[in-house]
Amino acid sequence: MKSKPFPIKQGIPCQLKWNHSTVFLTMATTASCHRVTHDPYEFKDNKINFHNIKTKLEARNKMLKGQWPGRGCEHCKSTEDAGGHSDRMSHLNMQGITAPKELDADKKAVNVTPTQLEIYFSNTCNLKCVYCNSKFSSTIDNENRIHGQFDYGQENNQGMPVRIYGKIEVNPNIEEDTEKLFVWLEEHIHELNKVMILGGEPFLQKETERMVKLLERTNNPNLTLVLFSNLTVDPVRVQKWLARMWRMVEQGKLHNLQVVGSLDCWGPQAEYVRNGLDLKKYTDNFEFILNKTRITQSINSALMALTIPTLSDLIERINNWSKIREVYWSGMKAGDHMRPFLNPTIFGKDIVPLGMSKAIDVFETNGDSIKEAQLNNLIGIKTECENTEPNGWDQKMLKAYLKELDRRRGLDYKILFPEIAKLLEY
Repeated sequence: MKSKPFPIKQGIPCQLKWNHSTVFLTMATTASCHRVTHDPYEFKDNKINFHNIKTKLEARNKMLKGQWPGRGCEHCKSTEDAGGHSDRMSHLNMQGITAPKELDADKKAVNVTPTQLEIYFSNTCNLKCVYCNSKFSSTIDNENRIHGQFDYGQENNQGMPVRIYGKIEVNPNIEEDTEKLFVWLEEHIHELNKVMILGGEPFLQKETERMVKLLERTNNPNLTLVLFSNLTVDPVRVQKWLARMWRMVEQGKLHNLQVVGSLDCWGPQAEYVRNGLDLKKYTDNFEFILNKTRITQSINSALMALTIPTLSDLIERINNWSKIREVYWSGMKAGDHMRPFLNPTIFGKDIVPLGMSKAIDVFETNGDSIKEAQLNNLIGIKTECENTEPNGWDQKMLKAYLKELDRRRGLDYKILFPEIAKLLEY
């Protein structure tokens, strides 16, 4: 199955809506990207259905008609309305993604088979990232069980207070649903050109081994396996698993293996944002992969106010790594519908001079089309910030949230982020 361009040109199509599905087994939900509203996956004849549920079919039909589906797509709409380059636009022209087979015969098909699958098997994780929650981190869940639920202040006009939940309610059928997902994988693995394993932390999840065993006994030379890791894992464990996975590439059972090292900025600021991160261990693991393997590497960053001041330091580090072998970067705004106060746009144009402009200035693309698209995405976020009025309510919520996290973790954000602390003075 060769890669072929996304064929839909009418309306305002999003490649992810047709090609991509994310499955969150912890929550028994599915989505087409990280920005949209999750919906429960379904079962028919005891088989799992996550790609062609009612809400996804409706969204595809609306986009064919030139209508924004809503339910989270406002993230890209607001960027485009502000004159920026949205995630939708970047993905639309992204190469290397195979369009669903159903589009060969019908460019308006909405009931289609996904070609890339993103899986959150469990919340097993060793970090407590500022923008994360207990549904994706067992360590955060343990912290919340100790300190209890935290609610701050009066709800805003969307009905969303600052909230830290006391404990997580895990999907009670997660084991059964996992079994059904693996049944689906057994049937459709040859129709996929990308499988992404996230978490939690993939190198600590038992399901990762099960996926590897599935891939070892199958043969899909068109499939790329992607692991999203915090890379704060024992190097011996990392090297052992990567060697096993790379062996499949050498045997022709996989097309490629990629490791995405999640890192949002640099220095002690990065260790604050991703609480529990050991930056030295991260660097050691990353540079081992860079220097000792042929595994494709990239870095994924969550963009929020706290990451902006030292984002350029991370970009410059990536520039240096890319002199050895190409390292790609991607960034997306933090702040979902539950925590909109994490979105960097809450500061409007005031956030731009704190490091966003510098990050753009030092970003080296060297004529690489992928890097140019990533840079355009960052420029798009900058443009959106410049054209957005500061949100005093969300700033108040952010301050309350950080103070509570600091209380729980014995930290003080004002020491590491004085520029942000100054913006939060009122």
